[in-house]
Amino acid sequence: MSVAVMSSKGQIVIPAELRRRADIGTGDRVIIDFDETVGELRLRKAASVTQMIDELSSEVAQWIKPGTVPLEDPRELYRTREPRV
Repeated sequence: MSVAVMSSKGQIVIPAELRRRADIGTGDRVIIDFDETVGELRLRKAASVTQMIDELSSEVAQWIKPGTVPLEDPRELYRTREPRV
């Protein structure tokens, strides 16, 4: 087990041995999520940008009410709203 200290900016350094074991290097993307059932943060290397998009899409899908019609063009949402004065 390794221990890291969080900076005042919310940054932590992943110990070198763990970075080597997880094959995480400079410039790599990581996915961080929180498992509320056990109160743990989980970090893993993202295989690709596509994987990150897929995972974020599944998270966002949970926020959408059933029966909601998907937007073809998100900008359309703003075009159809009444301007606030």
